[in-house]
Amino acid sequence: MSDSIGDNQKVSSLSKDIDSLLDECDPASSSIDDLLFDIPALTILPSLESILHEHDPTLDSISLSSSTQNQTLTQYDEKPAHNLPQILSPHPSSASFDSLLDIPNQPLDNYILKIHQQQQDAASTDESFVEIPKHNQINHGSLLKVIELQTISNQLTLCIERTNYGNPTTIDVFVNRFAAIGTSKSVVLLFEHQTQILKHCLNSDISNGAVSALNFNNDATRILVGYARGRILMFDCSNGKLLRNISNDIHAPDTAILNIKFTHDPTAAIFSDSGGSVYVLQFTRTLKRGYQSKCLFSGSRGEVCTIEPLLFNRQQELLTSNTNEKIEQHPLKSMYLVALATFTKVFLLALKSQDNVKILHVQRLVGSNTTLPILKWQFIIVKISDEINCVNPVLAAVRDKHCIFFQIQHERDDEVQITQLKQITVDYSIKSFCWLNARTFILFDMSERAHVIDQRSEDQLECLPLSHCELIYNTIFFKSLATGGNVSTAFALAGQNACYQTLISNQGRIFLLGTHILYEIRLRDWSERLDYYVENGKHQYEQALELAYSMLVGKAKGLTGLPIDPIKRRQCISDRMVSLLHSYLKYSLNYECPQSGKIELLRQHYRNVLPRSIDYCLLIDRLDLLFGLIYDLFSKDSIAHGIYLQCLEPYILSNRFDTISPIVLKDFIQSYVENNHLSQLENCLNRLDVSCLDLDQIIQITRKYELYMTLLHIYSEAFKDFTTIVKEILEKLEDDFAQNQGKFNYLIEQTSFYDLGVGYSSKMIAIGNQALVFIQTTLVGDIYPYGGRLSSDLANFGRNQIIDFLSYLHPRQTGGLLYTNLRTFLHFNTRDFFNLLTMAFDNEDFLHDVHTSKRRAFCDILLLFYLTFSRDN
Repeated sequence: MSDSIGDNQKVSSLSKDIDSLLDECDPASSSIDDLLFDIPALTILPSLESILHEHDPTLDSISLSSSTQNQTLTQYDEKPAHNLPQILSPHPSSASFDSLLDIPNQPLDNYILKIHQQQQDAASTDESFVEIPKHNQINHGSLLKVIELQTISNQLTLCIERTNYGNPTTIDVFVNRFAAIGTSKSVVLLFEHQTQILKHCLNSDISNGAVSALNFNNDATRILVGYARGRILMFDCSNGKLLRNISNDIHAPDTAILNIKFTHDPTAAIFSDSGGSVYVLQFTRTLKRGYQSKCLFSGSRGEVCTIEPLLFNRQQELLTSNTNEKIEQHPLKSMYLVALATFTKVFLLALKSQDNVKILHVQRLVGSNTTLPILKWQFIIVKISDEINCVNPVLAAVRDKHCIFFQIQHERDDEVQITQLKQITVDYSIKSFCWLNARTFILFDMSERAHVIDQRSEDQLECLPLSHCELIYNTIFFKSLATGGNVSTAFALAGQNACYQTLISNQGRIFLLGTHILYEIRLRDWSERLDYYVENGKHQYEQALELAYSMLVGKAKGLTGLPIDPIKRRQCISDRMVSLLHSYLKYSLNYECPQSGKIELLRQHYRNVLPRSIDYCLLIDRLDLLFGLIYDLFSKDSIAHGIYLQCLEPYILSNRFDTISPIVLKDFIQSYVENNHLSQLENCLNRLDVSCLDLDQIIQITRKYELYMTLLHIYSEAFKDFTTIVKEILEKLEDDFAQNQGKFNYLIEQTSFYDLGVGYSSKMIAIGNQALVFIQTTLVGDIYPYGGRLSSDLANFGRNQIIDFLSYLHPRQTGGLLYTNLRTFLHFNTRDFFNLLTMAFDNEDFLHDVHTSKRRAFCDILLLFYLTFSRDN
């Protein structure tokens, strides 16, 4: 006969039993004096649910009495009696089911997880415990790559030693085109950047003095050369011909050229001299090449130290083609923006034309008298929406210990909006500032150290000393020694740290001119940063894998060379991590593995290597690697094989993966059974997806070793059967009670309806409590045993199946009592059984899924038991 019966049949049968009981207790047949028995008058008849919620102080004394009785039982049993908390702990406890679960203040999934965490803690041993590696990445690795341009440096040395070209004084580089080095004897050495071949020697009259400033135009076809005695020359880079000889009478006499810059328009340039004045040069070509000059800013109003025009084409190689188009068509391009900096102020000007100059912004600068101001432009991408980006220039204004960042945004016509984005203060004085990209820049301090800074977080990513490069300074030009030294005291003092023309940046690369060597400094791309740890015999695979992990999760900063698309980006990093992992395992097993000594050293070595390897496989979603290559490598040695299986446990328990290959699972189960780690095995099996399990094998093992938590999980998840294992547990409870009835007979006679677990072995108390937790989780719609929600259809089915099972009318044996399932639970643990019913009836989904008539019939059955118990006592 089926365990479940129809609603009508149950209600009809219950009505007959209850009617007969009510007839016996009819007040009309035996009147009761309310005053005599001190019975209070009731205005509203309470419901069963309100009664269940009502606190009964007698239950506390009953629980205490039960605890005392349990202590007495230990004299007659080898193991103490347990209540529901002992599902998870082998230690005796008199705590009740609801006190352990902290109901009703905590949600169900919280205290279910708490229960099983206690079980894991009680079951774990030092031998099986493996710690999951923690990822606290604070070292970003080596970001900067310092390269000696050896061929250029060798030729520079030869020129110094064998010719009369003098020593190097200035430099300018157009990446992938030309590198120009000026000397103290009025010579400019023009090299091809990629091949480092000397292409031209640009000679001029030695009377012009040392080369004090250099600058290529926007396509590296022209170069402007400024000299210490005030003259300016223009050369053709393709053939080395002199195109324009600009006399020194276009600016203040006896002043050196400190800065000279082309604008984005090849017909316009600006320069400044050691008198602090700024001039605009306009190049003309009619019958012959000509020029015009106009003073833009007079040094009498404040000495300008540096100038920086906004260029729209020198960063194209760092950006996408779409961004390049936005830069080339930028509305600010027609305004000819130029930034000037004196010792105390920054001016942002719009040249527009020679006759119309507009001051857009003035910013105050503060700092030590020994420091010079620095100005650098950089384009950044501003995300307006998911599909729309705009590109705006950002100006970095730097002096002493302070960096101020301004964003310039075009609004309409000649109107712009200037916003101060942030101000960064460091604890060292800044000698130079260079952008590496829109997210990263370098600060050079007075000790010639390069500090790599992340723009958003303001974190220092690396500090690299560069004093060995022997940086050349432009002090002689700021003191204007070639023209008699007629400069201000402020210029002469701050000029001691001037390196505007010897430490420059172009398209994300930095060039540093030393006394004999030219250095190129750039960011390593993401792959080179990983190679840094393993190349040249370093074999620092753990650091490389940790850095790769930081790149994968987006914590690493200063990255270049990765695809913009997130999927392709992750794939690139994952593939590289697989390669690193292969090399790491090969090196660890072949070269770092202990060859002699105690066996524990070998075990500890495997425990160090395996968790890290497993962790990275899971991070990159490569279970095939974990259960394939790595499993094969560690299966060759019995000790390694055991450690491998042992290391899987913490990752399963922390839900890092829930599927496992059949071969590995078979070995895992066999190993844990042989080592008698049944509790750990049960915890792990309950975490795995039932679809990956060999159900026949698992059911055989769990039945053999009575792992009922797993049986409940598998039957409910795989077979959608919520009652078969519960029924099996109830039968075992009945049999266990019958076996112990004589042993504890004198105690059983003293127990009341509410006593907990009296007459059952400790083992069956644990199993019975598992059944209670299973019923509770099912009725509230959770997945047993570790939480999560059942689907609405499955939750509906499970709730009704459990209620039908508890409401099952007929006895298992002829002549037995009715409602055997319900009786067994009530006899086993009355209080906690009513607690779980209370939680179920408080659940809105339960009330929705279980029909009112079925709930009412179930309450009638409970009322029948209560009345029967009251009558018998």
